[in-house]
Amino acid sequence: MTLDRYLLREIGVPFLLGLFGLTTVFMINQFVRLADLFVGRGMSLEALLNIVAVLVPPFLLVTLPAAVLLAGIVAFSRLSADSEIVAMKANGISFARMMRPVFLFAAVVGCAALALGLTAQPWGHGKLKHLAMETIKAHAGLAITPGAFNDSFGDVVVFAEEATESGHLRHIFIADERDPDRPLLVTAREGSLVQTPNQDEFGFHLTSGEIYRQGNAVQRVRFDEYDVKLRLQESGADTYATLGEVKRELDRRRASGEPLGSMLQLRMDHTKNVTFGVAAFIFGLLGPALGVHGVRTGRMGGFTQGIILILAYYVLLTFAQAMVVGERIPVGVGAWAPNTAFLLATLYVVWRAQRELPLLPKSPFRRRAA
Repeated sequence: MTLDRYLLREIGVPFLLGLFGLTTVFMINQFVRLADLFVGRGMSLEALLNIVAVLVPPFLLVTLPAAVLLAGIVAFSRLSADSEIVAMKANGISFARMMRPVFLFAAVVGCAALALGLTAQPWGHGKLKHLAMETIKAHAGLAITPGAFNDSFGDVVVFAEEATESGHLRHIFIADERDPDRPLLVTAREGSLVQTPNQDEFGFHLTSGEIYRQGNAVQRVRFDEYDVKLRLQESGADTYATLGEVKRELDRRRASGEPLGSMLQLRMDHTKNVTFGVAAFIFGLLGPALGVHGVRTGRMGGFTQGIILILAYYVLLTFAQAMVVGERIPVGVGAWAPNTAFLLATLYVVWRAQRELPLLPKSPFRRRAA
Protein backbone atom coordinates (compact mmCIF):
# COMPACT_ATOMS: atom_id res chain seq x y z
CA MET A 1 0.00 0.00 0.00
CA THR A 2 2.92 2.35 0.71
CA LEU A 3 4.22 1.76 -2.81
CA ASP A 4 0.77 2.42 -4.27
CA ARG A 5 0.41 5.71 -2.42
CA TYR A 6 3.90 6.77 -3.46
CA LEU A 7 3.30 6.07 -7.14
CA LEU A 8 -0.13 7.72 -7.05
CA ARG A 9 1.43 10.83 -5.52
CA GLU A 10 4.17 10.85 -8.14
CA ILE A 11 1.56 10.74 -10.92
CA GLY A 12 -1.11 12.86 -9.26
CA VAL A 13 0.94 16.03 -8.79
CA PRO A 14 2.07 16.40 -12.45
CA PHE A 15 -1.40 15.34 -13.56
CA LEU A 16 -3.10 18.18 -11.67
CA LEU A 17 -0.48 20.70 -12.79
CA GLY A 18 -0.74 19.51 -16.38
CA LEU A 19 -4.53 19.55 -16.33
CA PHE A 20 -4.59 23.12 -15.03
CA GLY A 21 -1.91 24.29 -17.47
CA LEU A 22 -3.39 22.62 -20.54
CA THR A 23 -6.92 23.77 -19.76
CA THR A 24 -5.69 27.32 -19.28
CA VAL A 25 -3.78 27.26 -22.57
CA PHE A 26 -6.74 25.82 -24.48
CA MET A 27 -9.11 28.41 -23.00
CA ILE A 28 -6.84 31.45 -23.36
CA ASN A 29 -8.81 32.84 -26.33
CA GLN A 30 -12.08 32.50 -24.42
CA PHE A 31 -10.55 34.20 -21.36
CA VAL A 32 -9.38 37.13 -23.48
CA ARG A 33 -12.82 37.56 -25.05
CA LEU A 34 -14.59 37.29 -21.69
CA ALA A 35 -12.17 39.79 -20.13
CA ASP A 36 -12.99 42.23 -22.92
CA LEU A 37 -16.73 41.76 -22.32
CA PHE A 38 -16.31 42.16 -18.56
CA VAL A 39 -13.91 45.11 -18.49
CA GLY A 40 -14.78 46.95 -21.68
CA ARG A 41 -18.43 46.13 -22.37
CA GLY A 42 -20.07 45.92 -18.95
CA MET A 43 -20.81 42.20 -18.54
CA SER A 44 -21.77 41.40 -14.94
CA LEU A 45 -19.47 39.27 -12.75
CA GLU A 46 -22.26 36.72 -12.21
CA ALA A 47 -22.75 36.25 -15.96
CA LEU A 48 -18.97 35.95 -16.44
CA LEU A 49 -18.61 33.23 -13.79
CA ASN A 50 -21.62 31.33 -15.14
CA ILE A 51 -20.17 31.27 -18.65
CA VAL A 52 -16.75 30.15 -17.38
CA ALA A 53 -18.37 27.33 -15.39
CA VAL A 54 -20.16 26.12 -18.52
CA LEU A 55 -17.09 26.48 -20.75
CA VAL A 56 -14.72 24.43 -18.59
CA PRO A 57 -16.24 20.88 -18.90
CA PRO A 58 -15.94 20.61 -22.71
CA PHE A 59 -12.29 21.65 -22.50
CA LEU A 60 -11.64 19.18 -19.68
CA LEU A 61 -12.90 16.43 -21.96
CA VAL A 62 -10.00 17.25 -24.31
CA THR A 63 -7.31 17.99 -21.72
CA LEU A 64 -7.89 14.99 -19.41
CA PRO A 65 -6.36 12.44 -21.84
CA ALA A 66 -3.43 14.74 -22.57
CA ALA A 67 -2.78 15.48 -18.88
CA VAL A 68 -2.82 11.83 -17.79
CA LEU A 69 -0.42 10.86 -20.61
CA LEU A 70 2.06 13.62 -19.76
CA ALA A 71 1.79 12.86 -16.02
CA GLY A 72 2.64 9.19 -16.54
CA ILE A 73 5.61 9.97 -18.77
CA VAL A 74 7.01 12.68 -16.50
CA ALA A 75 6.55 10.68 -13.27
CA PHE A 76 8.10 7.44 -14.50
CA SER A 77 10.85 9.27 -16.40
CA ARG A 78 11.88 10.84 -13.09
CA LEU A 79 11.74 7.47 -11.32
CA SER A 80 13.89 5.94 -14.06
CA ALA A 81 16.36 8.83 -14.14
CA ASP A 82 16.82 8.62 -10.33
CA SER A 83 17.26 4.81 -10.55
CA GLU A 84 14.18 4.24 -8.39
CA ILE A 85 12.76 1.82 -10.97
CA VAL A 86 15.99 -0.19 -10.77
CA ALA A 87 15.80 -0.21 -6.96
CA MET A 88 12.18 -1.42 -7.02
CA LYS A 89 13.04 -4.25 -9.41
CA ALA A 90 16.03 -5.20 -7.25
CA ASN A 91 13.56 -5.63 -4.38
CA GLY A 92 11.40 -7.96 -6.42
CA ILE A 93 8.80 -5.41 -7.56
CA SER A 94 7.94 -6.07 -11.18
CA PHE A 95 6.73 -3.49 -13.66
CA ALA A 96 3.32 -5.21 -13.63
CA ARG A 97 3.14 -4.60 -9.86
CA MET A 98 4.03 -0.93 -10.37
CA MET A 99 1.22 -0.64 -12.89
CA ARG A 100 -1.45 -1.70 -10.36
CA PRO A 101 -2.04 1.82 -8.92
CA VAL A 102 -1.48 3.28 -12.41
CA PHE A 103 -4.30 1.10 -13.75
CA LEU A 104 -6.59 2.34 -10.98
CA PHE A 105 -5.63 5.98 -11.61
CA ALA A 106 -6.16 5.62 -15.38
CA ALA A 107 -9.57 3.99 -14.78
CA VAL A 108 -10.68 6.85 -12.52
CA VAL A 109 -9.57 9.49 -15.03
CA GLY A 110 -11.19 7.57 -17.87
CA CYS A 111 -14.49 7.31 -15.98
CA ALA A 112 -14.35 11.04 -15.19
CA ALA A 113 -13.79 11.86 -18.86
CA LEU A 114 -16.57 9.48 -19.86
CA ALA A 115 -18.97 11.11 -17.41
CA LEU A 116 -18.06 14.55 -18.76
CA GLY A 117 -18.64 13.37 -22.31
CA LEU A 118 -22.02 11.79 -21.64
CA THR A 119 -23.46 14.40 -19.27
CA ALA A 120 -21.56 17.68 -18.95
CA GLN A 121 -20.72 18.09 -22.63
CA PRO A 122 -24.30 17.85 -23.99
CA TRP A 123 -25.61 19.90 -21.06
CA GLY A 124 -22.96 22.57 -21.50
CA HIS A 125 -23.53 22.83 -25.24
CA GLY A 126 -27.12 23.96 -24.79
CA LYS A 127 -26.55 25.80 -21.52
CA LEU A 128 -23.85 28.01 -23.03
CA LYS A 129 -26.15 29.21 -25.79
CA HIS A 130 -28.91 29.85 -23.29
CA LEU A 131 -26.55 31.84 -21.07
CA ALA A 132 -25.32 33.83 -24.05
CA MET A 133 -28.87 34.78 -24.99
CA GLU A 134 -29.79 35.69 -21.41
CA THR A 135 -26.65 37.82 -21.10
CA ILE A 136 -27.45 39.66 -24.31
CA LYS A 137 -31.01 40.28 -23.13
CA ALA A 138 -29.72 41.71 -19.86
CA HIS A 139 -26.98 43.76 -21.54
CA ALA A 140 -28.26 44.95 -24.91
CA GLY A 141 -24.91 46.46 -25.85
CA LEU A 142 -23.36 42.97 -25.93
CA ALA A 143 -25.66 41.91 -28.79
CA ILE A 144 -23.37 43.54 -31.34
CA THR A 145 -19.65 42.86 -31.56
CA PRO A 146 -17.99 45.76 -33.40
CA GLY A 147 -16.08 44.93 -36.56
CA ALA A 148 -17.68 41.48 -36.90
CA PHE A 149 -20.70 39.92 -38.60
CA ASN A 150 -23.27 39.18 -35.87
CA ASP A 151 -25.61 36.27 -36.66
CA SER A 152 -27.54 35.98 -33.37
CA PHE A 153 -30.72 37.21 -35.07
CA GLY A 154 -31.63 34.19 -37.19
CA ASP A 155 -31.85 35.17 -40.87
CA VAL A 156 -30.57 38.69 -40.20
CA VAL A 157 -26.85 39.46 -40.12
CA VAL A 158 -25.67 42.75 -38.64
CA PHE A 159 -22.31 44.46 -39.02
CA ALA A 160 -21.30 47.67 -37.23
CA GLU A 161 -17.88 49.24 -37.44
CA GLU A 162 -18.32 50.77 -33.98
CA ALA A 163 -20.57 49.72 -31.07
CA THR A 164 -20.69 51.11 -27.55
CA GLU A 165 -21.88 49.50 -24.32
CA SER A 166 -25.02 51.68 -24.43
CA GLY A 167 -25.93 50.30 -27.88
CA HIS A 168 -24.92 53.25 -30.06
CA LEU A 169 -23.71 52.06 -33.50
CA ARG A 170 -21.84 53.65 -36.40
CA HIS A 171 -21.40 52.58 -40.03
CA ILE A 172 -24.00 49.82 -40.03
CA PHE A 173 -24.72 47.08 -42.57
CA ILE A 174 -27.74 44.74 -42.23
CA ALA A 175 -28.51 41.75 -44.48
CA ASP A 176 -32.14 40.66 -43.96
CA GLU A 177 -33.17 37.33 -45.52
CA ARG A 178 -36.31 36.64 -43.50
CA ASP A 179 -38.20 36.82 -46.79
CA PRO A 180 -36.07 34.70 -49.15
CA ASP A 181 -37.91 36.03 -52.21
CA ARG A 182 -37.25 39.66 -51.32
CA PRO A 183 -33.99 39.99 -49.34
CA LEU A 184 -33.04 43.40 -47.99
CA LEU A 185 -29.72 45.16 -47.59
CA VAL A 186 -29.74 48.16 -45.24
CA THR A 187 -26.87 50.58 -44.68
CA ALA A 188 -26.83 53.49 -42.24
CA ARG A 189 -24.37 56.02 -40.96
CA GLU A 190 -25.54 55.75 -37.36
CA GLY A 191 -28.06 53.91 -35.25
CA SER A 192 -28.98 52.73 -31.79
CA LEU A 193 -30.08 49.41 -30.35
CA VAL A 194 -33.49 49.52 -28.69
CA GLN A 195 -35.18 46.77 -26.69
CA THR A 196 -38.81 45.86 -26.07
CA PRO A 197 -40.05 45.53 -22.47
CA ASN A 198 -40.14 41.72 -22.59
CA GLN A 199 -36.52 41.72 -23.87
CA ASP A 200 -37.27 39.06 -26.49
CA GLU A 201 -37.31 41.52 -29.37
CA PHE A 202 -34.67 44.04 -30.35
CA GLY A 203 -34.79 46.87 -32.77
CA PHE A 204 -32.42 49.20 -34.54
CA HIS A 205 -33.28 52.83 -34.91
CA LEU A 206 -31.20 53.86 -37.94
CA THR A 207 -30.46 57.32 -39.33
CA SER A 208 -29.08 58.55 -42.66
CA GLY A 209 -29.05 55.38 -44.72
CA GLU A 210 -30.30 53.43 -47.70
CA ILE A 211 -32.39 50.30 -48.29
CA TYR A 212 -31.71 47.96 -51.23
CA ARG A 213 -34.56 45.59 -52.09
CA GLN A 214 -34.27 42.85 -54.70
CA GLY A 215 -37.22 42.26 -57.01
CA ASN A 216 -37.61 42.41 -60.77
CA ALA A 217 -35.04 45.16 -60.43
CA VAL A 218 -32.97 46.37 -57.51
CA GLN A 219 -34.78 49.15 -55.69
CA ARG A 220 -32.96 51.76 -53.63
CA VAL A 221 -34.68 53.89 -51.01
CA ARG A 222 -32.97 56.60 -48.99
CA PHE A 223 -34.16 57.41 -45.48
CA ASP A 224 -33.48 59.83 -42.68
CA GLU A 225 -34.87 57.50 -40.01
CA TYR A 226 -35.75 53.80 -40.20
CA ASP A 227 -36.59 51.09 -37.66
CA VAL A 228 -35.68 47.41 -37.97
CA LYS A 229 -37.27 44.88 -35.58
CA LEU A 230 -35.44 41.67 -34.74
CA ARG A 231 -35.89 38.67 -32.47
CA LEU A 232 -32.98 37.02 -30.73
CA GLN A 233 -32.59 33.35 -31.61
CA GLU A 234 -30.19 30.76 -30.32
CA SER A 235 -28.51 30.52 -33.67
CA GLY A 236 -26.83 27.24 -34.34
CA ALA A 237 -28.83 25.58 -31.60
CA ASP A 238 -28.36 21.86 -31.39
CA THR A 239 -31.69 20.78 -32.83
CA TYR A 240 -30.66 17.13 -32.79
CA ALA A 241 -29.38 17.11 -29.21
CA THR A 242 -29.64 13.37 -28.53
CA LEU A 243 -27.95 10.52 -30.34
CA GLY A 244 -31.33 8.93 -31.10
CA GLU A 245 -32.53 12.10 -32.84
CA VAL A 246 -29.33 12.28 -34.85
CA LYS A 247 -29.78 8.68 -36.02
CA ARG A 248 -33.39 9.32 -37.03
CA GLU A 249 -32.44 12.42 -38.98
CA LEU A 250 -29.65 10.50 -40.72
CA ASP A 251 -32.12 7.78 -41.76
CA ARG A 252 -34.53 10.43 -43.05
CA ARG A 253 -31.83 12.14 -45.11
CA ARG A 254 -30.58 8.87 -46.54
CA ALA A 255 -34.13 7.98 -47.60
CA SER A 256 -34.66 11.37 -49.26
CA GLY A 257 -31.20 11.55 -50.81
CA GLU A 258 -30.21 14.72 -48.91
CA PRO A 259 -26.55 15.46 -48.04
CA LEU A 260 -25.40 13.79 -44.81
CA GLY A 261 -22.30 15.86 -44.00
CA SER A 262 -23.61 17.99 -41.13
CA MET A 263 -25.49 15.11 -39.52
CA LEU A 264 -22.46 12.80 -39.81
CA GLN A 265 -20.46 15.51 -38.04
CA LEU A 266 -23.03 15.58 -35.22
CA ARG A 267 -22.97 11.77 -34.99
CA MET A 268 -19.17 11.88 -34.85
CA ASP A 269 -19.28 14.48 -32.07
CA HIS A 270 -21.63 12.30 -30.01
CA THR A 271 -19.35 9.29 -30.47
CA LYS A 272 -16.25 11.28 -29.53
CA ASN A 273 -17.86 12.02 -26.17
CA VAL A 274 -17.33 8.32 -25.44
CA THR A 275 -14.00 7.78 -27.24
CA PHE A 276 -12.28 10.57 -25.30
CA GLY A 277 -13.05 8.74 -22.06
CA VAL A 278 -11.55 5.51 -23.42
CA ALA A 279 -8.56 7.49 -24.75
CA ALA A 280 -7.91 8.87 -21.25
CA PHE A 281 -7.71 5.30 -19.89
CA ILE A 282 -5.38 4.16 -22.71
CA PHE A 283 -3.11 7.19 -22.29
CA GLY A 284 -3.00 6.56 -18.55
CA LEU A 285 -1.39 3.17 -19.21
CA LEU A 286 0.81 4.32 -22.09
CA GLY A 287 2.51 7.17 -20.21
CA PRO A 288 4.25 5.15 -17.45
CA ALA A 289 5.38 2.48 -19.93
CA LEU A 290 6.98 5.16 -22.09
CA GLY A 291 8.48 6.82 -19.01
CA VAL A 292 10.30 3.63 -18.05
CA HIS A 293 11.96 3.65 -21.47
CA GLY A 294 12.81 7.35 -21.20
CA VAL A 295 16.02 7.09 -19.14
CA ARG A 296 18.22 8.24 -21.99
CA THR A 297 15.99 11.03 -23.18
CA GLY A 298 15.51 12.55 -19.70
CA ARG A 299 12.50 14.38 -18.32
CA MET A 300 12.23 16.99 -21.07
CA GLY A 301 12.66 14.30 -23.70
CA GLY A 302 9.76 12.38 -22.18
CA PHE A 303 7.65 15.53 -22.11
CA THR A 304 8.43 16.12 -25.80
CA GLN A 305 7.43 12.54 -26.58
CA GLY A 306 4.11 13.12 -24.85
CA ILE A 307 3.38 16.30 -26.84
CA ILE A 308 4.22 14.52 -30.11
CA LEU A 309 1.91 11.61 -29.23
CA ILE A 310 -0.95 13.96 -28.32
CA LEU A 311 -0.55 15.80 -31.62
CA ALA A 312 -0.42 12.47 -33.47
CA TYR A 313 -3.67 11.37 -31.82
CA TYR A 314 -5.53 14.52 -32.80
CA VAL A 315 -4.11 14.46 -36.34
CA LEU A 316 -5.44 10.90 -36.71
CA LEU A 317 -8.78 11.94 -35.24
CA THR A 318 -9.07 14.97 -37.55
CA PHE A 319 -8.22 12.84 -40.59
CA ALA A 320 -10.75 10.19 -39.58
CA GLN A 321 -13.39 12.86 -38.99
CA ALA A 322 -12.83 14.28 -42.48
CA MET A 323 -13.21 10.78 -43.93
CA VAL A 324 -16.49 10.30 -42.03
CA VAL A 325 -17.97 13.64 -43.13
CA GLY A 326 -16.91 12.85 -46.70
CA GLU A 327 -18.80 9.52 -46.41
CA ARG A 328 -15.62 7.52 -47.05
CA ILE A 329 -15.78 5.43 -43.88
CA PRO A 330 -18.50 4.65 -41.29
CA VAL A 331 -18.78 6.82 -38.17
CA GLY A 332 -17.81 3.96 -35.85
CA VAL A 333 -14.62 3.23 -37.78
CA GLY A 334 -13.59 6.87 -37.88
CA ALA A 335 -14.32 7.57 -34.22
CA TRP A 336 -12.60 4.45 -32.87
CA ALA A 337 -9.65 4.15 -35.28
CA PRO A 338 -7.27 6.45 -33.30
CA ASN A 339 -8.12 4.68 -30.02
CA THR A 340 -7.53 1.29 -31.62
CA ALA A 341 -4.14 2.36 -32.98
CA PHE A 342 -3.04 3.75 -29.61
CA LEU A 343 -4.38 0.72 -27.73
CA LEU A 344 -2.22 -1.59 -29.86
CA ALA A 345 0.78 0.70 -29.32
CA THR A 346 0.12 0.72 -25.56
CA LEU A 347 -0.04 -3.09 -25.35
CA TYR A 348 3.25 -3.30 -27.23
CA VAL A 349 5.04 -0.72 -25.07
CA VAL A 350 3.75 -2.23 -21.80
CA TRP A 351 4.82 -5.71 -22.95
CA ARG A 352 8.33 -4.45 -23.77
CA ALA A 353 8.54 -2.71 -20.38
CA GLN A 354 7.41 -5.83 -18.49
CA ARG A 355 10.00 -7.96 -20.32
CA GLU A 356 12.66 -5.28 -19.65
CA LEU A 357 13.31 -4.96 -23.36
CA PRO A 358 14.24 -1.75 -25.18
CA LEU A 359 11.35 0.14 -26.71
CA LEU A 360 12.48 -0.66 -30.25
CA PRO A 361 14.08 -4.00 -31.15
CA LYS A 362 17.62 -3.90 -32.47
CA SER A 363 17.85 -4.04 -36.23
CA PRO A 364 19.91 -6.99 -37.59
CA PHE A 365 21.37 -4.59 -40.16
CA ARG A 366 23.13 -2.64 -37.39
CA ARG A 367 25.36 -5.51 -36.39
CA ARG A 368 29.02 -4.76 -36.75
CA ALA A 369 31.80 -7.15 -37.35
CA ALA A 370 33.91 -7.79 -34.30
